[in-house]
Amino acid sequence: MKTRKALTPLLEIRNLTKSFDGQHAVDDVSLTIYKGEIFALLGASGCGKSTLLRMLAGFEPPSSGQIMLDGVDLAHVPPYQRPINMMFQSYALFPHMTVEQNIAFGLKQDKLPKAEITSRVNEMLGLVHMQEFAKRKPHQLSG
Repeated sequence: MKTRKALTPLLEIRNLTKSFDGQHAVDDVSLTIYKGEIFALLGASGCGKSTLLRMLAGFEPPSSGQIMLDGVDLAHVPPYQRPINMMFQSYALFPHMTVEQNIAFGLKQDKLPKAEITSRVNEMLGLVHMQEFAKRKPHQLSG
């Protein structure tokens, strides 16, 4: 008899709230993402998307709630020790690096083997349909 292995969440955000001067930027958000899922965070300008991502990356501490990655609470883990990468919209890209170098940066910091870095960079470029822009620098891109 085959038994089905229970799915274990990769990322769990539990009742996450962030307030600035008494105003909620993120208000009691909960979500679960499982390994292999593709997830999109969509919403109107000012609804808290970037604040949520900044908390996930460790750049902003939550006012309350939990961020669990593979069952580990990231509350007291500094950004540089989190196995999470964040690609900013434009201003925080390294202007002297190409698109592929920007993507590879965090992987190199994690000291992954070159072959794995190349494979993962190519996978990400394919995912966002940017293979033809891999050798361009940020100022050579539009939008």
